[in-house]
Amino acid sequence: MQAIDYAKKASTSFALPDICLRIRQMLDDHQSDVEDIGNLVSLDPSLASKLLKLANSPLFRFRSQVDNIGKAVNILGGEALYNLVMAETAKDAFDSLSDENVDLKRFWKQSLFTGLVAKHLAKLARVRGSERFFLLGLLHNLAELVVTKESPELAAKCIPADHATVPFALQKNILGFTYPQCSSTILQLWQLPTQISLPIMHITDEDYAMGNKEVAIMHVAAIAGYMLATNFPGNLPETINPAILASVDLDVEVLVDAITFSKQEINQMMSIFSPY
Repeated sequence: MQAIDYAKKASTSFALPDICLRIRQMLDDHQSDVEDIGNLVSLDPSLASKLLKLANSPLFRFRSQVDNIGKAVNILGGEALYNLVMAETAKDAFDSLSDENVDLKRFWKQSLFTGLVAKHLAKLARVRGSERFFLLGLLHNLAELVVTKESPELAAKCIPADHATVPFALQKNILGFTYPQCSSTILQLWQLPTQISLPIMHITDEDYAMGNKEVAIMHVAAIAGYMLATNFPGNLPETINPAILASVDLDVEVLVDAITFSKQEINQMMSIFSPY
C-alpha cells in the first residue's frame, strides 16, 4: 500500500467534524469576523468548555483567567482558535484510529513533546502564530496509528530493534514513505490548510529543512519528541544536525531550553489530552 491508500483508509474511519470546516470557511471569508466564529463555537457547549481548558493551559500563559469563548476569541484571534479546535479534533481522531498494537502512552507523549518543543522553538525563533506549531507536532505522527491498524506486521518492522535509532529512515525503507509524509496526505484529504499539511510533509527531509524555517523547526522538534518519549539513550543535541538549528538562527542552548520547558509542561498536557 502507498501513503495515499492509508490516507484514504483514515478518511473513511474518521471524518473531520463539520465545525472545523465551517470555522475554516469563516476565516477565509472576509465578511466574517472573530465574533461570528466565537458564536459558532459557543453553540457546542462541550467543545467550548474544552477550548477554555486549552486556552488556560501552558500553551498560552495568559495573565488572567480566560473564562468565556468571547474573551478567548478576542485574545487569541480566529487562527489560534481554529488551531485549538483542530487540537481537540486530533484527540478524537487518535481515539478513532488507535490500535491495540500501538503503545498509546508513548504515542501521546511523542506527539505532545513534539508539539511543545516545536511551539517553544517557533516562539524563540520569533515565528508568528507559534501555537500552530503545537498542532503540527500533535498531528505529525498520525499515520502511525493508521498503518498499525491496517498493516500491523509492517508497522512492527518500523520500530527500531535497538531503540537507539530515530525511525524515519526505517519507515522509508519498509513502507516507501515516512509516517509524517503519510500524515500530511491524510490532512490534505481532510482539506486542512497547506500551512498545516506542508511542513509535516517535509519534516524528515534535511535538505528541505535547511531552506524552510517552519520545516526546520518541525524537523528538530520531531526528533526531540521521539527521543523524549522513548527514553532514547543517545545525546539529544548531538543527534540533531546543528546546521539546521543554525539555519533558523537557533543553537543547541536554545534547543535545551525548549526541551526543559516541554518537560515542565508535559504532565499537564498529558492530563488534558491523553487518557493514559
